[in-house]
Amino acid sequence: MRREAILTVNTGSSSIKLSAYERSGMTLGNCLLKVNLSGLPNDMRFVAKTPEERLDRMPEALSSRVSHQKELVGALAKWAADALQDVDLRAIGHRVVHGGRDFDGPVLANKKILEHLRGLSSLAPSHQPANLDGVKGISRIWPEIPQTLSFDTAFHRTQPRVAQLYAIPRHLSEEGLLRFGFHGLSYDHIASQLEGLTEAGKRSRVIAAHLGSGASVCAMLNGKSIATSMGLTALDGVPMSTRAGSVDPGLLLHLMMDKGMSARDLSTMLYKESGLLGLSGISGDVRELLENSETAAMEALAVYTYRIAREIGSLATALHGVDTLVFTGGVGENSAPVRQDICAHLEWMGLQIDSSANDAGHREIQTPASKVQVLVIPANEEVVIARDALSVLEAR
Repeated sequence: MRREAILTVNTGSSSIKLSAYERSGMTLGNCLLKVNLSGLPNDMRFVAKTPEERLDRMPEALSSRVSHQKELVGALAKWAADALQDVDLRAIGHRVVHGGRDFDGPVLANKKILEHLRGLSSLAPSHQPANLDGVKGISRIWPEIPQTLSFDTAFHRTQPRVAQLYAIPRHLSEEGLLRFGFHGLSYDHIASQLEGLTEAGKRSRVIAAHLGSGASVCAMLNGKSIATSMGLTALDGVPMSTRAGSVDPGLLLHLMMDKGMSARDLSTMLYKESGLLGLSGISGDVRELLENSETAAMEALAVYTYRIAREIGSLATALHGVDTLVFTGGVGENSAPVRQDICAHLEWMGLQIDSSANDAGHREIQTPASKVQVLVIPANEEVVIARDALSVLEAR
């Protein structure tokens, strides 16, 4: 008897990630396959994992294709379907970074929705076009398979209005210039994991820090987002690998009016030349900076951990206290020194971490005397996308 599966697609500016989850009726089963094609467009690297093996050899179907996202997504998905020879794909779920005001949950993709989402591309230029190209690439090879869309902004639509508003003319807010927040799929996964990892009294007021190439922090009250560091775009908040995070708007006006920088120049600077890369002048990769003894590298990391800790302090005000702090994302999960430095800034709130547990990468890293529980939870946006796809299928 052939098995059924949900395929998830996460198309970024420099990578494409696929996962396949077994489906039994309306229940999500085991992960059957994970695929990561990174280093796009010029330095492609391929890794695929099944429960039984790891595959590192680039499939011929990929190496012979041009590197446009939609063609690569189609070729990669076709390869994945061939690798799962005894599995029928019943739906394909996609991550879409920006859903704007109109989407607070997953939807079935159609032409009208996709055109609307294209109109939001300027708010997420590094991700949105690639996300939507992934949908287009799949539709070319499997037009009959339902495709669903899961939005990074949707999780944050529960925020109170005071957390969404900018102090700008009201008519602009009414037009939709609001604080949306991102990494919602990651935070959704964290919220789903808390019941099994925290005591009942420790899961009410939670701050989660998603630290990867992009980085943000989210305050969750009883599993719902009430405030987050990112805003209208994924540029706001804490410094990231190459993104600036929060900067004085007057600085940008100065660069335009007195330094002659264009909007395009500013966009390139803020998205690709700032953050850890800009601060250090060396790299946007935390691992490389930790191994570098130059003053600029150490200072970049010091600014990074200080700003993250300061954002956590701000979000603690939104929650009126903190019960649990969660680290997730590539840096949050794997960099003990970054966790150590952030938590050192937060000792004022009674937070203490066990250095041995932290260095060993344990799931729970606070000391018995700590007033705040500190968890390390691996990110898993794909399982949220697959779960969303199932919910859309059930509602059809």
